[in-house]
Amino acid sequence: MSTLSNSMQLILTLVKTQGQVLKPLESALSYHGLSFTEWLVLHRLSQTSDFTLKRASLASSIGLTASGVTRLLAPMEKVGLVEKATKARDARVSLVRLTKAGQQTYTDATKSIEFGAEKVTNMMNEQQAEQCLGLLSTLHLSAIDATQLD
Repeated sequence: MSTLSNSMQLILTLVKTQGQVLKPLESALSYHGLSFTEWLVLHRLSQTSDFTLKRASLASSIGLTASGVTRLLAPMEKVGLVEKATKARDARVSLVRLTKAGQQTYTDATKSIEFGAEKVTNMMNEQQAEQCLGLLSTLHLSAIDATQLD
């Protein structure tokens, strides 16, 4: 029987933890008719000055492929959370924009997901939460660096 390295044990624990963390967050978002990934789309778009991003940039920022984000956006467009937009200088650039309804849904859903996040992290004090966030941020940067070496 082989023993896994600390690095591999860390990755397995992160994957297992992600699944457990998402359950209460998905539950909180279901009231708003959103999945966590759809909330990520709304969140990312809400962080821009004009609520608009290139589809490819949006996909990259939430960890999806371009075709994956296109499939995700289609039902969101149908219910009016996001809309297609074009760039005045180059109509070939595919943009997505958060609608007014999407902005309101994001605001409401964020209140719910914040409550879910508090439930998930209730066993941590503020210092532990900040320490964990710092370590995960370092791991995230390391993972980005590793993908660029391929």
